[in-house]
Amino acid sequence: MRKVSLVLGALVSTLALGAGTALAAAEPGKDGVGDPYYPTDGNGGYDVSAYDVKLSYDPATRGLDAIAKITAKTTQELSRFNLDLRGLKVSSVKVNGQPAKFTRAGEHELVITPAGPLAKDAEIVVEVAYCGQPQPIRHPVTGLGGWRGTPSGGVIAAGAPHSASTWFPVNDTPMDKATFTVTTTTPQGWHSVSNGTRNKPSTSNGKTTTTWTATDPVAPHLIMLGIDKWTFQESTVDSTSVLSAFAPGSNGKALADKLPEVLKFLNGKLGDYHFGTVGSVHLADNLPYQVGSQTRPVLGRNADLNALIRTLAAQWWGGSMSVENWADTCTHECFANYLSWMWAEAKENKDLDAHYRKLVESVRNNADFWSRKLADPGRGKEFSAIYDKGALFVHALRRKIGERAFNTVLSNFPTINQGWNQGWHDLELYLEAEAQMDLKEFLDAWSHGTAIPADKHLFPA
Repeated sequence: MRKVSLVLGALVSTLALGAGTALAAAEPGKDGVGDPYYPTDGNGGYDVSAYDVKLSYDPATRGLDAIAKITAKTTQELSRFNLDLRGLKVSSVKVNGQPAKFTRAGEHELVITPAGPLAKDAEIVVEVAYCGQPQPIRHPVTGLGGWRGTPSGGVIAAGAPHSASTWFPVNDTPMDKATFTVTTTTPQGWHSVSNGTRNKPSTSNGKTTTTWTATDPVAPHLIMLGIDKWTFQESTVDSTSVLSAFAPGSNGKALADKLPEVLKFLNGKLGDYHFGTVGSVHLADNLPYQVGSQTRPVLGRNADLNALIRTLAAQWWGGSMSVENWADTCTHECFANYLSWMWAEAKENKDLDAHYRKLVESVRNNADFWSRKLADPGRGKEFSAIYDKGALFVHALRRKIGERAFNTVLSNFPTINQGWNQGWHDLELYLEAEAQMDLKEFLDAWSHGTAIPADKHLFPA
């Protein structure tokens, strides 16, 4: 949510549904929030505070039946508004308990017209009933995202920049964080895994029902859901509960066993963990991109320790403090990724300066490598440079501003922005303030440049 707004009680629809000349200025909410790469992502006119999805899933047909309840506050007088939902068949929509008209438009717009115009600053509850077989989304770098099948016959829904809208109606922008609850009903023997904490599953008449609740607001692209014949592993690290899940045939137990040690290491570098629960989800197939979903990263069979470190570091740099728009992925991913370098330095006594120099020399004459921009890399290229060029940038920055300033940035920037969003420009301003130096030439060379930086920026004194 752009501003946290909790609903404390039942809503009286007459407070939200206006009539007559009082709401003569009501207008449709915008069908996008203006992201530079995905301008129709998200919607205007309201701010979501909570999602509550109740979902029945049949592995035999890969079909679902669901009701999603969205609690929100209007930010303008609204004659109609949109949610984002890809495919699936909507059977009914209610706004504050009253039937609403709806149509579908474009790739993912669910256009809702309530029985009467909505007043500004009104709290509303939208209920959408829908069903169907969700479909994945293909991204040129991260591969298949959203809702997709797994080798064991289950499903996993995770990934950026889009995932949530493949299986429930959502305001699909990182800028609108909200709490999230999902209740799944599956055949006995099948279970769900999602963000946050799990209640005790109950089984009756051959069906198992489980509820997962994320009480800390979460951006839509960080919401995940998996349904499979999971096995679970639970423990505690300090005051943080740990719950990891393993799909049939996964090889993730050794990685999951490292999670407590990695979390303690990150607590020492980034400050205390910002959420009350954590865990990893391990699949039986490979992923082109390991996903740092909030509180529950999703890791493929090809994931290694570096991937675990990055996706856990992303709980600070990416989860608690999230991306502002999709031109700004380096704002969090570059720093989260660098924590795997710092692990090697601390745990394996690795000489990072020597490692850095070796990598730089190996790509010094590779024009394609340096042509990829870290800031504003282009649509479809959001994740193309952040894990290799991005790591080099962060190490050079560390040497440029010194250990004190770098370590302060590493822990303080996500902490002071906990629960909010920050963009690349915000990070640049913070870096200069903390380092007490003019970094424009250095940052421009690394983040906006399309050629190898000058040696004074590659190897700052």
